[in-house]
Amino acid sequence: MTDSTTPSATPIPVAPPSVPELAADLDAALRRLKLAAIRRTAPEVLLTAKMQRWTPEEVVRTFAIHAGHKVRYFTAADLVETLYRGLADNTVGKIIESLLRVDLIIIDEMGFTLLDDTGTQLLFRLVAGAYERRSLAIASHWPFEQSGRFLPEHTTAASILDRLLHHATIVVTDGESYRRKDAQHRRDRP
Repeated sequence: MTDSTTPSATPIPVAPPSVPELAADLDAALRRLKLAAIRRTAPEVLLTAKMQRWTPEEVVRTFAIHAGHKVRYFTAADLVETLYRGLADNTVGKIIESLLRVDLIIIDEMGFTLLDDTGTQLLFRLVAGAYERRSLAIASHWPFEQSGRFLPEHTTAASILDRLLHHATIVVTDGESYRRKDAQHRRDRP
């Protein structure tokens, strides 16, 4: 005999949130860029990204993978550290060659760590190797005009920026930090 007041062990299905349509300007941009695969998955990916608080880099990486591209992700500090390791055994060229086997390299947190002259030269070698051959996505809190703050060697910095900006699509994001917003929300709870 079962008691009708006892909750059943079967979970109650929850309807997934409705997937909103793409904003008209984003849809138009994706059409113009002939990115049909991304247009098809964008509403669902963007909804997931919002719910899980993905960074813009995670969204780009997901779209690229959905479109069938091979992707590598690094923070700028980790990338330069990887390249520095190649100096010890004279394999920098092989490391760069290996990195350039993917379609897209995402470099996050550019500018959080000041690069020395050697680090700047190593980054230049990667950017020069990728130039017009592979896609690079760079995320930074610093505008390009202030790159001297983290790329101290001016000539090399100018050469890096020249190659990065030549075919670039620049996306500027702004808004309140979700981490700060969460912290404020937790602090305001009774």
